[in-house]
Amino acid sequence: MPRVKLDAVTVPALLQKGGWPAERIAPDTWRSVFHGRAQSFSFFVRVDVEGGWALFAIVQYLRSPEDETQAKALYDRLLTLNQSLLMAKFSIDDDLDVVLSVEYPTAELDDNEFDDALDVLSYYAEQHYAELRPMARP
Repeated sequence: MPRVKLDAVTVPALLQKGGWPAERIAPDTWRSVFHGRAQSFSFFVRVDVEGGWALFAIVQYLRSPEDETQAKALYDRLLTLNQSLLMAKFSIDDDLDVVLSVEYPTAELDDNEFDDALDVLSYYAEQHYAELRPMARP
């Protein structure tokens, strides 16, 4: 399958082709949403042309607990899960929000891999939410 050039036309077209709504919120970033069984998740697609990466991310997947002991338990679990995730990872941003993301080199990306990145993101979001939600801040 031929590689795609991710730009202002291609990204929303790929999102819409996959049934994802697309809203451009910055020159290099689009917001969308998917509705899981128990929760809806907003996600972002950001294209770093110079760096050569596409980032697919749910920001804020969860909020870190304020209690240090509870936060440590959540972070330990996220690290353990990261060992078994394929293509995806959990991380913590500057606001201590839990982020679930998939990064893909744009030089290697085709239509199917774009779809795969979103499928992986939505799969893991659904797969781990019920377990992780009670560990997070409401």
